[in-house]
Amino acid sequence: VIGISDVDLQPCGGTHVKTTAEIGRVRIGKIENKGKHNRRINVHLEE
Repeated sequence: VIGISDVDLQPCGGTHVKTTAEIGRVRIGKIENKGKHNRRINVHLEE
């Protein structure tokens, strides 16, 4: 389960890092509603 401050709490099956400094620049792409309480967020890692 991934928590973002007091904004959201979602189950996630992805790879996790402690901080974004480990992976470089992050850009948020498309955000889709997947039901009343669910969102799909496309995240792009840039060099």
